[in-house]
Amino acid sequence: MRRFRNVPPLQYLLGFEAAARLGSFGQAAEELGLTQSAISHQMRLLEAKIGQPLFLRIGRSVRLTDAGRDYQRSVAKSLDQLENGYRSLSPYRKAGSVVIYAPRDFAALWLMPKLHLLLQAVPECDPWIDTSGAHVNFDEMEVSIAIRRMREHDEKLQCVNLVNDVLVPVMAPKLLKKPISKPIELLNYNLLHDERAEGWRDWFAQFSIESNDIYKGPDFNESDFALMAAELGLGVALSSLVPVEDAIAARRLVRPIAETLATNHSWFAITSDKELADPVTARVWAWFTSLRG
Repeated sequence: MRRFRNVPPLQYLLGFEAAARLGSFGQAAEELGLTQSAISHQMRLLEAKIGQPLFLRIGRSVRLTDAGRDYQRSVAKSLDQLENGYRSLSPYRKAGSVVIYAPRDFAALWLMPKLHLLLQAVPECDPWIDTSGAHVNFDEMEVSIAIRRMREHDEKLQCVNLVNDVLVPVMAPKLLKKPISKPIELLNYNLLHDERAEGWRDWFAQFSIESNDIYKGPDFNESDFALMAAELGLGVALSSLVPVEDAIAARRLVRPIAETLATNHSWFAITSDKELADPVTARVWAWFTSLRG
């Protein structure tokens, strides 16, 4: 059975949307560059296909029937989606477009502060930053370069280890009333939690500290929101060091204690040989390579 067999031709839907919105076949024809008789003919064919009258013809004007009003909502929504779909493809039509995927927190806190450096190094690049959270597959997705937190080099791809990942406690300077000398003193503060694999339990475990207070405090499914809460002085967040280096340098956040939690992950930039065949992508990749830790 043929799919979409009940979907009328697009030109009928465009005519219907215009006539319904303007309340006139004549004005709809003028907007679409057609004759009034052409619009009137299309609407008769559309009503015949649907099996319902969509308009009440009143002199030179038209008014939607109840069925017409219901159908207008569906048609207007569908046409809006088609228009938005076309607009979303605009980066693909640009010669210098390079799609860079990164997790949202890493993109916001590490990539964005360096974006001006990328544009200086590769001025012909129009980066498209993708933080959708999708699983990266270079064979199935339009991704030029991706940044991922991984355990080891992927032998099937081009990989650059940007930096080994370590976790550090961070907090707002205004929250740190006095120096902290022992890890257990962090339990005097509100702990902020996110959904990364490693958390406060792991950080305290390396010092043989166990307490129910470790699990108290707000939870965030996105680590950048936990860091935002930390900047607002709501508590202490446990963050990858790389994304917060700029915030620490700018004194928006401070490290209240020097101890870190080593992980078995690193932040990698990855791409494929196919993507590197594009000259602009190759130059962007060279820029990422220059940042390796």
